[in-house]
Amino acid sequence: MKLHPSAYALALGAVALHLAFNHRFGYYRDELYFIDCAKHLSWGYVDQPPLAPFVTWLTAPLGYPVWAVRFFPGVAAGVTILFACAIARELRGGAFAQFLTGLTIFLAPGLIGIAYGLSTEFLSPATWTILIYLTVRLVKTADARLYLPMALIAALGLYAKYSIAGCAVALAIGLLVSGHARLLRSRWLLLGTLLTIVLILPNALWQIAHGLPMLEVLHNDQLNRHALANGMADESPNRWINALYMLGLQFAYQNPLYAPIWIWGLAWFCRERQFRFFAVAYFLLLGGLIMTVGRGYYIQGLYPALFAAGAVGIERVARLETNAVRAAMTAVVFVAGLPMFPLSLPVLPLPAYMAYERAIGLSRPEPPDGKSHLINPMFADQLGWKTMTRTVAGAYWALPAAQRRITAVFADRYAYAGALDYYGPRYGLPTAISPNNQYYLWGTRGYSGKAVLAVGATDYRLLTHWFGSVRQVAVYRNDYRWMLEGPLPVYICTKPRVSLALMWPYFKYYGL
Repeated sequence: MKLHPSAYALALGAVALHLAFNHRFGYYRDELYFIDCAKHLSWGYVDQPPLAPFVTWLTAPLGYPVWAVRFFPGVAAGVTILFACAIARELRGGAFAQFLTGLTIFLAPGLIGIAYGLSTEFLSPATWTILIYLTVRLVKTADARLYLPMALIAALGLYAKYSIAGCAVALAIGLLVSGHARLLRSRWLLLGTLLTIVLILPNALWQIAHGLPMLEVLHNDQLNRHALANGMADESPNRWINALYMLGLQFAYQNPLYAPIWIWGLAWFCRERQFRFFAVAYFLLLGGLIMTVGRGYYIQGLYPALFAAGAVGIERVARLETNAVRAAMTAVVFVAGLPMFPLSLPVLPLPAYMAYERAIGLSRPEPPDGKSHLINPMFADQLGWKTMTRTVAGAYWALPAAQRRITAVFADRYAYAGALDYYGPRYGLPTAISPNNQYYLWGTRGYSGKAVLAVGATDYRLLTHWFGSVRQVAVYRNDYRWMLEGPLPVYICTKPRVSLALMWPYFKYYGL
């Protein structure tokens, strides 16, 4: 791609910043889970396609260091900037439009957050942006052979997260209703569709063979929406309340001060007949997320293109202005992005970051202890896993030796199981079992259930139903994790009413 040098500079700068700071705190829950999944490579998993575990597997020779696990998301941030700038160029944007596109994406907190850690979303901004770029090229050139690279990008995106299928369908409908139906009447589209199906078939067959568990995950996730510890909420199981949260997050994730840019971009797409297909796709996806009780970040992949179109519109106005005016506009965009940058990427060490939260009024003294807690849930989720494991290990080794030999370490959710499996060996813990997501399929590992050390309170009622004795033997507390979860109890469960294998299906839970 022939882009303005500033596009390459911003892309490289984004990658460098992510690689410099993304390992500052530690793993978050999904990354610990991916490490376990990487040890059981498969074409599919209950709650995700296989790409994130595969990327994690690539880091196994290095010992799964945080920086390596997050290497590819950091690189994807640079790819997103490059292809967004390419969209700006295809929309007849010059040097200023490309620079402004790259700068807004460089500083947009939602896009930074996705690139910060490894998640099933890590490729969404890049693959969606590439798919949109190729669609723009298709509209401009009518070269139907572009459906083949589009098929490859769609397949790659599907191996990371299935949501790119919605993006592809929305773009196709956008082409259909905006005067480009002739582009859909092509054998190349049929070949591209068949290519995508063939490439994704191994994962599709895995899901079918296991009863399409992803549908159960999505259903349970819709039902399990709750506020954070301080009452803050950004999602709800109620469709219309969730819609309000989701609409608000479209502004928060992009930085509220950047709203004029992407809204200008949306208006630009609505006005430009040739490219109106994208506006149709945006509103289709937004409406679809509202009806399916989706999460606000599910359409983050659309915003690089909106920033690109907004930058093109601004450039057309700015052409009438002096270089000083354009420089001032750039400075305003840069300064407007700085306050939210430390909230998205840990450029500050933890004490300085917590002081920053207090300084901007985000963190205030909260009951019952009157302390100013860490508010950022993404940062909080990277703290305390090793200490939690050490607490569980203390409870495990306090058991009588004869009992300890038959005791299963049971984690009620995948986050705890992942942490216990990663940090547990250094404290002498056996491999954990869990009824949550992929761990459920890995089963009871031969434990009888005569003694179970249960971590977490979610399954407490089930534990008391299936065991004659459930006694709390430890509790883990961490003020840094206050925003996410309170004290984590540890129980020793004995006197089972049936074998662990028989009670196992009753504990099964697919979802967060």
